[in-house]
Amino acid sequence: MQAFAPQLPDPRQKPQALESNRLIHTAEAVLKAASADEAALWQEDLRAQIGALAERADMLMLSVALAMAPSQAVYRTLWQALCEVTSRAPGRHVIVFALPVVLVAGAGGKAALPAALADEAGLNALLREHGVFTPGAEAFVSGALVHPDDLSALSAPVLYKTAREAATALSALPGLAGRVIEIDRDGVFLRYLVGAAVQEEGRPAPVRLGGEVGSWGLPMMKFLGGQLKAEGVTLFPIARPPQAVLPAMVEGGKVRQEVALQVFASSQIRRLRDAQERPVAVLAAHEGGEIRLSIASENGEGAHEGFVWSLSPLDAVAEVERMACELLTECQVDDVRVVPAVQHATLADGRAFLAPADVTPAARLH
Repeated sequence: MQAFAPQLPDPRQKPQALESNRLIHTAEAVLKAASADEAALWQEDLRAQIGALAERADMLMLSVALAMAPSQAVYRTLWQALCEVTSRAPGRHVIVFALPVVLVAGAGGKAALPAALADEAGLNALLREHGVFTPGAEAFVSGALVHPDDLSALSAPVLYKTAREAATALSALPGLAGRVIEIDRDGVFLRYLVGAAVQEEGRPAPVRLGGEVGSWGLPMMKFLGGQLKAEGVTLFPIARPPQAVLPAMVEGGKVRQEVALQVFASSQIRRLRDAQERPVAVLAAHEGGEIRLSIASENGEGAHEGFVWSLSPLDAVAEVERMACELLTECQVDDVRVVPAVQHATLADGRAFLAPADVTPAARLH
């Protein structure tokens, strides 16, 4: 089997180094440390700096550091420190977490799914039964299906304060309302189930964060399907493991894009094959921080339709390329072309530009 050799360039612009930002310097010191012990000391210093900013509810310096991070490694170091500061605290504290839920929905026309799960008790019982909540732990998740924009309202200072000051899991829940999901024929939607758990000092973690879905994945899919059942709607729900709020937002966005890409590719490939056409896939990086995929016939049929992956600061271009190529291989597309140069974002008339197959060197075929 031929080894995967990524060729897509990174279309994101790198900012110029910011000499005056102490957080960037500290993150760089973590990465340049000569030993694990030295790196740990710099990481502790970085967390202390970010914690002081969160305590004052003044995150401007961190926002600037993230915006001006000279490399993805520096950005990731800053981000990981922020996640730790906002989700952990000494002694007894509260963990606010979220489960990303991706909903693949189809309908004959317009339809709607509810803003919340009616059986909140059943949801919590399922998580306890399958060990997501530790036996005896004080943990609870709300049934509200929270939109990503609403979840982002939980700022770092709010999470920092909640972890340290909330008395119980219920008092820590932010009380975010869910949003109705409006379907117009089909769509891939992202929502979050938000919860909280009390971490007692010296006790096991009250909720299993991250990792794989495991045994609860299928029961959760069936539970969500039953709770959100609507006449005339075909629904495929996908739940991911709970994580602290900030990592959950990143994971949710990534999973939604992965699923949306799968839906686009399978639909486009099926349509071309039904028309007795051979699909040709073109993958290219575009100005503005996007990876775009088009799947068309050899004569150009369908070339104006494509999928756009908007790169987050934490996305690795090579991982997106690998995932897309593996998906196309699974779909038995034997002509996959990767453009090795960054392409324009738009055409002269303002329409989004999708790289045509003939811009790709014939040497780069899967």
